[in-house]
Amino acid sequence: MHNTIRRYGCITVLPLLALAGCDGDGDSGNVTAQSVVAVQFLPEVNGTSFTCGANVPGVGSGTHDYMVDDFRFYIYDVHINDSASGQSYTITLDQDGTWQLNNVAFIDLENGCGAGTPEMNDAVTGTMDVPATVDLNDTELCFTLGVPFDMNHIDEATAASPMNASGMLWAWRNGRKFIRIDGVGDPGTANQAFNLHLGSQGCSNTAGNAALPPDSACTSPNTVEVCLANFDLANDTVTVDPAPVLAATDISLALGGAPGCQSFPNDDDCIEVMPRLGLDYSYGSASSTSAYAGDQLLFKKSP
Repeated sequence: MHNTIRRYGCITVLPLLALAGCDGDGDSGNVTAQSVVAVQFLPEVNGTSFTCGANVPGVGSGTHDYMVDDFRFYIYDVHINDSASGQSYTITLDQDGTWQLNNVAFIDLENGCGAGTPEMNDAVTGTMDVPATVDLNDTELCFTLGVPFDMNHIDEATAASPMNASGMLWAWRNGRKFIRIDGVGDPGTANQAFNLHLGSQGCSNTAGNAALPPDSACTSPNTVEVCLANFDLANDTVTVDPAPVLAATDISLALGGAPGCQSFPNDDDCIEVMPRLGLDYSYGSASSTSAYAGDQLLFKKSP
């Protein structure tokens, strides 16, 4: 990771080229055009703009300050769904050699104040082929939080960027951290590290060797499809805020295991966090279960 890419402004959609002719009735509305698309992600903590290393009040069930010093994640399969036609249209990602590889994009919203790096990237860029009849001012933007199985467990030493980001590597069997949000709960008093790390669980191989990648699908892949309805591709952006995910969790405490919720089984810190990421935590055997049954709370459209 070496090039600093920082983009400001909203999503842009720019028609480039007519790719298909009219239909037999001469209806020019069926012409397919290629558009340049840039989807921007805006980081917040409890509704305020994210500043790496700043204390933000009122986070978690104890309404403590939360100091975030790492804010990175992977997404893949970015596309839109057109409700009028029922069709989906893939955003083909630019192969920029740094932040995007195949259909995977790496979003890095911190500037190196903690364990991260000075380089930043807050946008996904690509092209999309869509008929002129599709209303890009009112569509459904979708993407999957995580890394697809066939790329998640590749060797960091030989992987192309951004799959070689060492700070996002977990282990051969678990693959990458899909999210890395590192922080400190109640920094002025308890000063408790509380991190949010999401990754696959239940990954194994027939050799029973943790140093080898899995040879079959993980039983709990922990990838999350996110869809944002009524999305205006010309004006809306995607806000990312961990505070709603942590709303029912006391971030000034560590209930066992690694600090915060790191998606491992038997972690009481994950009881209220995983459902708010849109995930079932039944693979864990924590001390209780959550009553939360709503949608994921990490991403929303803005404004």
